[in-house]
Amino acid sequence: MAYLNAKKTVDDRALNRTVLQSLTNALPVTTPEKPVRVLEVAAGIGTMLERLLEWHVLNQVHYTALDLSTDCIKTAIKRLPDWVSKLGFQVEQIGATQFQLFRAQQIVTVQFETIDAFQFVEQEREANQQWDVLIAHAFWDLVDVSALLPKLLNLLTAQGLYYFSINFDGETILLPTIDETIDAQIINLYHQAMNDQHVHNKVGAGTRTGRHLFRHLASANTKLLNAGSSDWVVFPTEGGYPDDEAYFLHCIIHSMRMMLQDQLTPQIRAWLDERHAQIEVGKLIYIAHQLDFVGRVAS
Repeated sequence: MAYLNAKKTVDDRALNRTVLQSLTNALPVTTPEKPVRVLEVAAGIGTMLERLLEWHVLNQVHYTALDLSTDCIKTAIKRLPDWVSKLGFQVEQIGATQFQLFRAQQIVTVQFETIDAFQFVEQEREANQQWDVLIAHAFWDLVDVSALLPKLLNLLTAQGLYYFSINFDGETILLPTIDETIDAQIINLYHQAMNDQHVHNKVGAGTRTGRHLFRHLASANTKLLNAGSSDWVVFPTEGGYPDDEAYFLHCIIHSMRMMLQDQLTPQIRAWLDERHAQIEVGKLIYIAHQLDFVGRVAS
């Protein structure tokens, strides 16, 4: 949970605002009686909903947020009332997992659900439920895109919209350089471990998810409205790292250690330790290349 909270400011900077504006421009006209119906898969602790409300992307909306993690959903439910209250909403909780938010003439209904995306697709197919917008944030490199994407898109109405943000696309950069050869070897091993994990689990496009989404979206007969880079760029200032971004960086280096745990030579251990030390003294710069997409399904 702490990692998801720490990366919120990183994501806020990274999200491609031109792509997001394309989503905003394409949203249907809504009224309190006819809200836009939004489905977010892998919603985590609710940070995407928070920013879409804060940035005035959504107005009248019924927002369904799914995540497989019970802890994530519990955290999202706990943090939502305080967050939206700061935005001027009045909050009414309806049952354990649903909220209604009121601000002037704006009405937002939020429903949280702990469920696997595949399971949700089957459940909603039987119920014949549909949505106007599908959101997936930092998600598609974790699943079998070819198996899940068409099923989720089938839950959209005719001309329904999708917004897929922070899709990793094969570049990890850590500065300053420790040793050009060793740095390149370790990053290559890290990416290969990510790809091997995907192959063994029969999922996803691994480290090149972003570029492969162009093909997957075309195969699903969607109209791409916009796409653009959404790189994570984390760097120190004179006062150190902003917010909790030092913790975020420690999590990234720790995830590298976990991915390389079967290959942890003394040299790699020393390299990872040095990267942690660079964070502690405010010297590490981290860049990861990612892509955002917005588009429509066919009518």
